[in-house]
Amino acid sequence: MAAADVRVARRLYAQHRDVRPLVEQVRTVADGLSGPPYDLRPVRVLLAQLEAQLLPHERAEEAELLPIMVRALGGAEAAGGLSRTHAEIEHQVSRLRRSLADLSDRPEPEDVVDVRRLLYGLYAVLRLHNAQEEEGPFSLIPDVPAGPVPTGGG
Repeated sequence: MAAADVRVARRLYAQHRDVRPLVEQVRTVADGLSGPPYDLRPVRVLLAQLEAQLLPHERAEEAELLPIMVRALGGAEAAGGLSRTHAEIEHQVSRLRRSLADLSDRPEPEDVVDVRRLLYGLYAVLRLHNAQEEEGPFSLIPDVPAGPVPTGGG
């Protein structure tokens, strides 16, 4: 990789590490919705964090990291899966936003089940996506450990 590409990839990897706790928070918040009384405030706070921290990072990866990956590996096919998971992350966060917009502060149990399902789905996509990046483009960066990094979760 060119020196400029290495600098960009390292910056994005640092951001990637910084959002890991937020990814784990998705599962923690979902777990917190296990019984009444249902409090959606933590979900609303999480959504704000996802929109302020996670989505800008994913968009930066799409715009900056994937072209580096294409150059390093010599083909756009290598970036297709990651690009698709970026789109799915955007979609899942958007679905969560729409679901919360439709709910009162006193949701019905079936509404909470839907929110939990969305959160667990988002968590699964995020974990898969992070593993793909850590085993793919981030493994190409000199002096960055290859493979998934433990998150402290399960």
